[in-house]
Amino acid sequence: MPVAEEAARRWDAWQKFSAGYPALPAHHFWARVRLDPEQRYSFEQARAEYESQPLIRAVYADPVLRERFGDDPVQFITPDRDAYVAEQYADVLPTWALLTLDGRWIEGGTHEYRAAFNAYLDGLPDTTVLARVLYHS
Repeated sequence: MPVAEEAARRWDAWQKFSAGYPALPAHHFWARVRLDPEQRYSFEQARAEYESQPLIRAVYADPVLRERFGDDPVQFITPDRDAYVAEQYADVLPTWALLTLDGRWIEGGTHEYRAAFNAYLDGLPDTTVLARVLYHS
């Protein structure tokens, strides 16, 4: 399982890299914007404060780190290693919708949907032909 192995390596590297540097996830700052009815705290200010955190500054300053850890690693690299690896593995195949062999159309985006998507595919006979379709409405 190369995806799971890479996710485990990424999680380990993030833990080592971020040790001792607390940071808040981006959604903390975006929530402050939404909760300010008078718009005194702007989106630009939220972005600047998020990006001013030493840990985030370090990630954003290095394109290799940013590509490896993403734009908001504090939120998306979960504290639980096994959960993070399972989530990354579950994200490999799912698309935004699934048309089952019995004609059900299922849409999702949550971790639970992705896990169910993978479980559905795993349960199909080995002779099943799958088609992945990109569609626009």
